[in-house]
Amino acid sequence: MQGKINKESNNHTSDLLLIKEAVQGSQASLEKIILRYQDWIYNIAFKMVMDHDDAADITQEILTKAISSLSSYNPEKAAFSTWIYRITVNHVLNMQKKKFEYRINDIETYVSLIEKLPDERYFRHPERELLTEEIKIGCMMGMMICLNRNERIIFILGGIFGISDDDGSEIMEITKVNFRKNLSRARKKIYSNIKDLCGLVDSENPCRCSNKVASFLDFGMADPENLRFNHTSRPKVRDVIKEKYEAFKDQYYEPFFELYRQHPFYEPQDTVQRLRDIMQNNDFRKLFNL
Repeated sequence: MQGKINKESNNHTSDLLLIKEAVQGSQASLEKIILRYQDWIYNIAFKMVMDHDDAADITQEILTKAISSLSSYNPEKAAFSTWIYRITVNHVLNMQKKKFEYRINDIETYVSLIEKLPDERYFRHPERELLTEEIKIGCMMGMMICLNRNERIIFILGGIFGISDDDGSEIMEITKVNFRKNLSRARKKIYSNIKDLCGLVDSENPCRCSNKVASFLDFGMADPENLRFNHTSRPKVRDVIKEKYEAFKDQYYEPFFELYRQHPFYEPQDTVQRLRDIMQNNDFRKLFNL
């Protein structure tokens, strides 16, 4: 973030102008600020909790916090992007535990359960390709949920979105050394548990997402009519962060992280309605003289 993964967010002057107009009561400027950052916030939230409904609620809570504090933003202390992502990080680190965090919390147990699911390599299904991708994304996200929250958010920022240690340490309010150490620790926790199992990591490994389709369907963990993870209409994370990815890949690129960058970059389905709900809140309208 820090604006480098998004051309609009890189325009610090534009941010400052919109903030000034929003604080003075411009609803249009406030909407532009929200629309500029909400998709990134939503994707952070979703990768933290693995559930679209929870992510939508979290995004609204974060935006409400940011909007309510907008008049206190000081551009001399940090870029606006850093400020709003710092609010995001603090919120997801301190929010109440979400449902998937109760269900999935030990990576060794999780990987063992996946490994024990029966393989059905000759199973046929008209949507097998879609379901295979659904299982791949869901399984990898499950591994990430097993990280503690601090490791998880650093894995998302640094590993998936390619945030540098300069920007990441500023957002997390830790040293660059600690940001790198936490990112390395998070990566090792996942990689060490799947390096000899997952076919995505090594083609010689035994576990194949395509062979688990029948089991995931039998256990109700996948539904071709309701794909939770494989949103084929959305761009991939690596495409959304293309400029940053190209600029930093020599320093930060690892094939393991690239597996996560192939996942969709999600868009909230009810973006406009949630935005309107925020705008219609009486306390909010009073705060901004709308």
